Amino acid sequence: MIDIREMTVLIVDDMVNMTKSIQNMMKVIKYGRNFLCAHTGKEALDILRREPIDLLFLDYNMHEMPGAEVLRVIRDDINLRDLSVIMITAEAYKDFVAEVGESEIDAYILKPVTIKLLQEKVSFVVEKANNPPPMVYHLKNARDFEEKGDIDAAIREAEMAMEANPKVTRPIRELGYFYFKKNDLKEAEKWLLKAAKMNYLDVFAFHYLGETYLKLNDIEKASHYFEKAMKISPRQIRRGVDFGKILIQRKMDKRAIQVFNKVLDLHGSSLELREEIADFCINEGVDEYAVKLLESIVKELPDRSDLFFKLGKTMERLGNINKAGTYLINASKIDKQNVDIKISLAKNYLTLGNPILAEKPLRDTLKIDPKNEVAKELLRQCA
Repeated sequence: MIDIREMTVLIVDDMVNMTKSIQNMMKVIKYGRNFLCAHTGKEALDILRREPIDLLFLDYNMHEMPGAEVLRVIRDDINLRDLSVIMITAEAYKDFVAEVGESEIDAYILKPVTIKLLQEKVSFVVEKANNPPPMVYHLKNARDFEEKGDIDAAIREAEMAMEANPKVTRPIRELGYFYFKKNDLKEAEKWLLKAAKMNYLDVFAFHYLGETYLKLNDIEKASHYFEKAMKISPRQIRRGVDFGKILIQRKMDKRAIQVFNKVLDLHGSSLELREEIADFCINEGVDEYAVKLLESIVKELPDRSDLFFKLGKTMERLGNINKAGTYLINASKIDKQNVDIKISLAKNYLTLGNPILAEKPLRDTLKIDPKNEVAKELLRQCA
């Protein structure tokens, strides 16, 4: 039970004056005794994982880590998922928060925050936490049964939650999820589609529709719903990458590349993500796409010898020995002590029929590693 007068409150907003303002208003209405503040999503999660918090005020539009992303981390954490959350948002984001909030947050407040509105929302949220309505009660039971491995009991609880409040999408999408867990894909599809139709921002429903169609081997529909999930939530980017990897493993390279390109477009084409995808493609033999990604990275990171080395070896596999040599030369100039690069460069010269050029990297290798047998053998070939 939450004692509204004695509760511990965490206020998260990247604007310091907003956290102070909310704290002062809470003190005026005598709600809460202990107050903590955070100004980034990461800072907020660190506090939540070490401090017992009764109520969280969370700003939606934070720069470093948006409030929606913080919220999804909370709801995925077994120790935090039942935390009462009030989202604070500007008018411009009202519709988005209202839609997402139907299944993820307990209430939201539009800026500017007033004492009257704050008092109403906090009272409502604390009362709901202390006396959960039937829908919430049954959904919590469903989750408990799922964790015990009793999916049939979870389905029954989700059905009772849906009967308790048929106008809310959360019980419907949870029912679809439990059928997915049971591997009853047709029932999963039925309920997840209904949830997605009711709430066009229900990222959970879209994601599991993608998973369902992937199991049904309907790649077109799987791609469609994974893409919708990624557009709503940045966290779904990870799942988009995983979907692309699955397509690669199924030898559906063209479709996988389309997925990867969409992921990169939505994610701002980060260097880290490009490199991860490139490394995976190299391991799976999708070399041309890997080269394209690596070439885009070295334009921005021209001092990474390992990237030039990867490009050189990948170009060798593609049969472009001249281009491979160019990349290996770049790698060797950056990392003058790397014998693997020097030996690869020497082999490249020998393949091109230039034993004289191969001698220098091999002799440099033996200066670094006098016992290197590969370099000795290649040097004999040069002679």
